[in-house]
Amino acid sequence: MIKTLFYTFLETKHQEENANNDQLLPQEIEIRPVTRCLWDLSKTLSPHEVWNRGKLQLPMEYIQATILMHIPDLISKIQMMIGHFDLKVKDLDTNTVHTLSFWKDAYEDNFATRETWFREFVKRRSLVAGMVVGMYWDFNVNMLYFSVLE
Repeated sequence: MIKTLFYTFLETKHQEENANNDQLLPQEIEIRPVTRCLWDLSKTLSPHEVWNRGKLQLPMEYIQATILMHIPDLISKIQMMIGHFDLKVKDLDTNTVHTLSFWKDAYEDNFATRETWFREFVKRRSLVAGMVVGMYWDFNVNMLYFSVLE
């Protein structure tokens, strides 16, 4: 916790009438730093997500709350809702940018990627079941950031 002193220069009407105007009193307040959780989405990889026919799934709520809100083109939004779309993903650990192909899973309420996920991340980074990965969407560059946390 960070504490600091500041002086009040504006007083209420009641304080002004009843106080000595020559004296300013310091007040102690608490300032809490605002920190955003960097990883919007963190997940422990399951065996199904790291084998060569496995797929990484992102929940529909996450896609709607981050990616769909910040794509200005209506046609791109429609493509994302009904079918296939490509998404730029930056691997923060290796400082490389990859393109993952996502599609809407017909039987579940999420988006999934298979071949590009396995080739670009699982095989290249030697990911195994039990590893924790984190992802967040950067609104400024319209890119998903990825990192292996544990």
